[in-house]
Amino acid sequence: MSKNKLNSHYPAAVDDVNAGPFADIQKRLDDIQDSGMTALAIRNILFQKMLDLHAVPDDHFLRSESTPERLDDPSLIAKLNDLGFYRASSRVMH
Repeated sequence: MSKNKLNSHYPAAVDDVNAGPFADIQKRLDDIQDSGMTALAIRNILFQKMLDLHAVPDDHFLRSESTPERLDDPSLIAKLNDLGFYRASSRVMH
């Protein structure tokens, strides 16, 4: 490997035969970032999608709040539930 070569790109690697879908998702995310979208922008989109899944109206104050540092923080779900928002269903989203 050359000293001048950037080491920022590592191909998705999976060690589980059942992890194929995760490798596909990782490749898609890599492609999105390679096209110029930042990780912060992706996180903002995922936060808005989380609010969609919890049926938060478009004009609710949560939509204009800054994106939390961690989207997997249990207190975030607790806050949504305390405000009366629950995940609508466990159906597969495409």
